[in-house]
Amino acid sequence: METKKYYGMIDILRLVFAILVMVIHTMAFSSINEDLRIVTSMGICRIAVPFFFIVSGYFLYNRINLEKEPKSTLKRLLILYGSWVAIEFVALSPGILNYFKDPLSIIMRLLLFGVTGSLWYISSLIITILLISKLLKKDKIIFLLIIGFILYLFGTTGDTYYGLFNNPLINGYTSIFVLPQIGITESILFITLGAAINKYKLNYKIKNAGILSISSIILLLIETFVLNKIGIAKDANMYLSAIIAAPSILIWALNYKKNISNKFSKTCKEYSIGIYCSHQILMLWIQALLPNAATNSMIKFILTFCLSALVITLLRKTKAKIILLE
Repeated sequence: METKKYYGMIDILRLVFAILVMVIHTMAFSSINEDLRIVTSMGICRIAVPFFFIVSGYFLYNRINLEKEPKSTLKRLLILYGSWVAIEFVALSPGILNYFKDPLSIIMRLLLFGVTGSLWYISSLIITILLISKLLKKDKIIFLLIIGFILYLFGTTGDTYYGLFNNPLINGYTSIFVLPQIGITESILFITLGAAINKYKLNYKIKNAGILSISSIILLLIETFVLNKIGIAKDANMYLSAIIAAPSILIWALNYKKNISNKFSKTCKEYSIGIYCSHQILMLWIQALLPNAATNSMIKFILTFCLSALVITLLRKTKAKIILLE
């Protein structure tokens, strides 16, 4: 039986970025300092989802020409998405039924990003794989990169660069997908970038990925402060510098030389999926049951993190751990 291969530093970074997504949603540092909130929740943490997409694209390219693909990958993602939507619906009922105006809005939300909104990355991944898998099989990577870049720029007009544009087309897009980053605007570019790193073996060709990663993160922080301080940004999901930062971080992780055990790597991967999918459910319960504590964003973050880690630890000991993509 073939032993499943894990990629230690990539899986560690998956966990780190899942925690950074939690920092975004709890606005962890807003109770401490406004500039620190911008640096973290509005800035560096926003590399997380582009990194998740680019990792997905890297590994998808390894499998895409297999006969069972993309059906096998889509099946796993649908199980993951459907399971966590069901968990969210049960865990947050009956309050959610009063939150929506009509049954159609409930259905659209459940299909696109779940009850809490965290699951949009998975639904966008499913949509994008359905759309681009045939082109990936034909190695149309350059074409997909061009389309992905155009779509990403389009998405920024309703997000980070909203104040510079009056783009009615993005309003039409968000009338369907609600937020500019959901669907295909962000996912096609970064998934294809991951596939390109794999196809062209860029991790062997780019030797200074660590320096490039640090430089691109600094660039992202500059972009963050300018756009958010001047008031150009409507939201903080689609920075142009992330197009450099996410691939650079993945290449650095692929080139990481120190040995990391498969057991530890597997654990990091499972916790990253579990924390990403569960944290907003738990955060909402904390806000409901401990409203005074939750007014302090750092306390809310710590409570959410500890409770998420506990829940995933217990989940890993049951048969339900299948939803962690074991």
